[in-house]
Amino acid sequence: MKFFVFLICFFKLTLLQAPVRVDYFIIRDVGQGLWATRIQNDSCDHFDFGGEIFQSKKLKKQFISQCSNRKNILHLSHAHWDHYAFLDLIFQNSIKTCWAVRPPEHLINEPRGIPYCETAGQIIYYNSNSTNKNDRSIIQQFHSFLMPGDSSTKMEKLWQGRLRYSKPSIKYLVLGHHGSRTATGDGLLRDLPGLQQVVASARFQKYRHPHAETVKKLKKFGVPLIKTEDWGDIQINY
Repeated sequence: MKFFVFLICFFKLTLLQAPVRVDYFIIRDVGQGLWATRIQNDSCDHFDFGGEIFQSKKLKKQFISQCSNRKNILHLSHAHWDHYAFLDLIFQNSIKTCWAVRPPEHLINEPRGIPYCETAGQIIYYNSNSTNKNDRSIIQQFHSFLMPGDSSTKMEKLWQGRLRYSKPSIKYLVLGHHGSRTATGDGLLRDLPGLQQVVASARFQKYRHPHAETVKKLKKFGVPLIKTEDWGDIQINY
C-alpha cells in the first residue's frame, strides 16, 4: 500500500515540476505595419517586425517580457520600413538573434552581425525579379497561418497554386497591404475553404486600411475580420 502511495505522490510531483508548454501566435498592435510572433518555450519566430515608431516604448517592454531570453528567429517578407522598423529593438534586447529567411542586401550589410539560423522558414513563393518591393514579398505559411507580406492580387494569382496541398490547413490570414484594395483577391479567398479568421494590422483613421472594398469581399465570403486597431494585440492559441 505504501508503495502505491509513493507512486501517486511521485507522479503528482513530476507533473507539477514539468515545464508548462508555451506555444501561441500574437499579431501586435503596431499601427500601420506588421509584427507577428510565434512564441514557444525556447524561441520567438518573428514574421516581420515593423510598425510606427511611436509604439516603440510599449513594444520594447512587451518584447523584453516575452522574448528577450529566447532565441529570436527573423522572417522578413520584404524591404519596407513598416515591416522591419524594430529590427534593432530585437537585436539589442535579445540573447540570440538569427535570420531564417535571407534579408534584403542593405540589411545584410549593416554592421549587426546577425547570422543565419540552422533551419529556414517555410516559403510558399518568392519573386526576386519584380521591380516592385511589395511584389517581391516572401509568401510564408506557418502552421495554420498564411502571411503574404504586401503581395498584390496580381502576384496572388501566381502563388495561389503553390497552396494546393496546404489549403485545408490554413485557418488564419494576415491581410496583405494591411487590408488595402490591391491585395486579398476573390480568387485567394475562394481558394481557402477552411479560412476562419482574417487579421488586419493597420490604423484606419490615418491610412484608411483595411480598405472598404476588402471588408466587402470578406463579408461576401463569410470570413470574420478582426483589427488590431480595435482589439490591441491579438493572441491566437493553437
